[in-house]
Amino acid sequence: MSSAMVHLTCAKLYDPDAPILFYTGNIVPDLLSAREAKDITHFRHLPTEQRMDALLRFGETLDLSDPLEKGVLLHLFLDLHWDKAGYGPYRKAHESEEGWFARYRQEIFLASAHLYHHTPGARELFFEMNRTFLPIGKTYPCGITREGAQAFVSGTWYRLLNATEAVSTAFPPSFTLPFARDVAEAFRKQFS
Repeated sequence: MSSAMVHLTCAKLYDPDAPILFYTGNIVPDLLSAREAKDITHFRHLPTEQRMDALLRFGETLDLSDPLEKGVLLHLFLDLHWDKAGYGPYRKAHESEEGWFARYRQEIFLASAHLYHHTPGARELFFEMNRTFLPIGKTYPCGITREGAQAFVSGTWYRLLNATEAVSTAFPPSFTLPFARDVAEAFRKQFS
């Protein structure tokens, strides 16, 4: 699990002119608040070496011409890579410390907030996502609902808009930006 703005930075690098639902798809898989449920939708319940195969099989069930579904796939692809490059090393270095997970969550939020406040067009992107509702009468992957997606987008936007601009010491832009660029390129190679 990285953060909304790391996902959106990667999505913009992958396709800067995508339909707005592509960007929405890049953040709404995180609307599930129960970690156990999210671990299943993000394939974290599987052994690490099986996650990519599971993701590829899941990708075969999606309509990648649908911008939301393609965004969901990029979200999950990024998280798989984040768990190896961001979360895994952080956990290894800090899991013996009391409260390490709460500090991790704070670090990824700081990374997201910094990107939000320093990325041209971020406010406008959230404005467009917030006013664009998912289509009615469709079943969405990863436990996504129309109402849940709308609440998640607006809640995330509100938190970022009102957040401090402090830089994460664990995940500064010197880490998140090259990471997002590398994942966008890997996704392009894997799914184009």
